[in-house]
Amino acid sequence: MGRRGPKRQDGAREASGRLSRKAPDVMDRINQRLGREEKAALRTGVEARVRLFGIDPRHSRDQMLGSFVGRLCLGKELTLAQYDAAVAYLEDWHANAAAVLAPRQPAATNPNAVRGASGADEDVAATRRAMERYRSARAAVQQRQNELRGAVALYTALDHCVVSDREFHHMVGWLREALNALARHYKLEARAADAA
Repeated sequence: MGRRGPKRQDGAREASGRLSRKAPDVMDRINQRLGREEKAALRTGVEARVRLFGIDPRHSRDQMLGSFVGRLCLGKELTLAQYDAAVAYLEDWHANAAAVLAPRQPAATNPNAVRGASGADEDVAATRRAMERYRSARAAVQQRQNELRGAVALYTALDHCVVSDREFHHMVGWLREALNALARHYKLEARAADAA
């Protein structure tokens, strides 16, 4: 039979064998316990990513795995310039949505949240810059759409795969075309060539 009672706790001890009650020793024990709990909680998510996305466990904590476009980039289906273009477009989309006071995307709600406008003075120049930046990005995509004579749905691919972050593998070709146009617009292709 094994030992009875609770498992012996790790940590510094006093001469009597009791756990040390000194503040630094107590804080060390608390931090170690929190670190173990955090690792256990993260392990579940990491194992799920490995199982669902079929990725190498070494890359399972990469931030790019958090989005469909990032997973495509890690899977070598998109280039890093295309991924950067998607990130820049998403930032412009959010800035434009805030500038035009668009309603939020559906998500979990907080019943305790404060509702209403902030009441802060509006920065008209920043609002105009955000709207113009978004319009110029959309114009670059529209130009590519016109070059392809409407044979593809570039806006649909951007809205579903980048903005809504949904997995539509049949749109990856359209997404590449849209992201190539955005990479040219944001001048990310030149930066990628300089880095290589």
